[in-house]
Amino acid sequence: MQYHVVIVEDNPLTIRSLMETIDWAALDCEIVGTARDGEAGKRLLLETRPDILLTDIRMPQCSGIDMLEAVRQDIPDCKVIIITGYDQFQYASRAIKLAVFDYLLKPIKNDEVIQSVRQATEEMRRRKAALESVARADTFTRQAQLMSLLTNPSQKGQGVRTMLEDLHLRFGAYYIMTIQENADETFSQSSLNHLDRIIASHQARAVTCLLYDAMVAFVMRDQADENWRAEAAELAQAVGREMLVPVNIGVSDQNTSLHAIRQVYQQARQAMWEAALMQEDQAAVVFFEAEESRAAPSPRVMNFNQRIAALIEKAELSEESARQAAGELVELSGHQYSQLRAMIAMYSLELRKKFGAPSDLQTDAALYESWFVTSPEEVEACLLKICAALRSSAKEQQYSLLTRNTIQYIKLHAAEGLQLNTVAEKMFVSGNYLSALIRKETGITFHEHVLNAKMAVACTMLADPRILVEEVAYAVGYSNYISFYNAFKRVQCMTPTEYRNRKVST
Repeated sequence: MQYHVVIVEDNPLTIRSLMETIDWAALDCEIVGTARDGEAGKRLLLETRPDILLTDIRMPQCSGIDMLEAVRQDIPDCKVIIITGYDQFQYASRAIKLAVFDYLLKPIKNDEVIQSVRQATEEMRRRKAALESVARADTFTRQAQLMSLLTNPSQKGQGVRTMLEDLHLRFGAYYIMTIQENADETFSQSSLNHLDRIIASHQARAVTCLLYDAMVAFVMRDQADENWRAEAAELAQAVGREMLVPVNIGVSDQNTSLHAIRQVYQQARQAMWEAALMQEDQAAVVFFEAEESRAAPSPRVMNFNQRIAALIEKAELSEESARQAAGELVELSGHQYSQLRAMIAMYSLELRKKFGAPSDLQTDAALYESWFVTSPEEVEACLLKICAALRSSAKEQQYSLLTRNTIQYIKLHAAEGLQLNTVAEKMFVSGNYLSALIRKETGITFHEHVLNAKMAVACTMLADPRILVEEVAYAVGYSNYISFYNAFKRVQCMTPTEYRNRKVST
């Protein structure tokens, strides 16, 4: 980075000496202007807003201190180095109040100027790095919370407003956009960064993340109004036009409820799947439409819907039914896997509706696998896992209300270092009673439930390549990477890096 320098000095020989006897390029600096009195200096400072100012004190019309007092509010971060022959206390005390970086006395010694400038640029580098670190941490936190809101069914009614306000995410309405490559590839970190730039160039406020096989943009608006659809269409078309590859884009309906975020996300996904079924050569944008107001879909999409409906009508949760459905879906897709993934997702959602299974982390994790299938064998394995998850979910509904509430609480707060007695207090029972009940009804211990919930969150976060594995470990409650590494490998039978590479390569 090159820093801009301004010199304000009434002695032309001093200006010339500073400009010609110091290698400013070696200091990563460029002199962008000079002035010979305080009034001209004011105008120059407001025009150039430099990083570093070298100025004398005693000058015609306006002193360096008076000049600085007049513009300090407009250039608060400028590093000011005073070079003067006056060492009176009154000047020094005023300089201190104006946060002057250094105070050098004439006659000028180049070594002193060079050292002062280096110290100033180094401090600015440290400050910039600190600000970037804070901004990156803030972005990471927002992405983690967004992914939690999108994937965790336990978020409903659990202080979502407070969570968003803590992240300074205030808005009157929102919609969600999901973007998927119209090919058998998945997005990378650079793709997500490119999406951020496109959104910023259209003056839209959004939090983005890479979730499963798609990029997600949570777009915030000041208020709900009828203009949102035109704005969303313009943004979606820009994304489709400016992405480097053809994409399928789904846009949800506009919503104002903080507790409907996950539902709105599913709307965007459903619209994106319909866009994938169109199999366009260029960007396809589909808006979600409720059943009662839905226009007739295209003949191609209608055919897929009818075929999937026929499969659902005869579907069961048995392994035999899952294998049969897998074969028919592969045949129906013509081995076009971006299209096949959309069909599996739609089939799975309809299957969940048919058997009345609630949305939970287990079934969502099984559905997640469908977004990366690349062979008929993986399709079959995926549907087998989905059916098993739905059977397990149906079994969970037979648990007592206390056990179900505890499991939901664990899923929501898994990363907070949960202790059995603390959770038991929340449920108004003793720790021993809760521990025994959970083990009796579910077959695994309280601590195993906590570990599984942590690893489910970790798997979701590992899908975003911008989040370091160490950051994932910290986010799910581990103070060091080794502990997280061992726990993840024990649960997933692979390392966190192997898990991430597997998803990136599929």
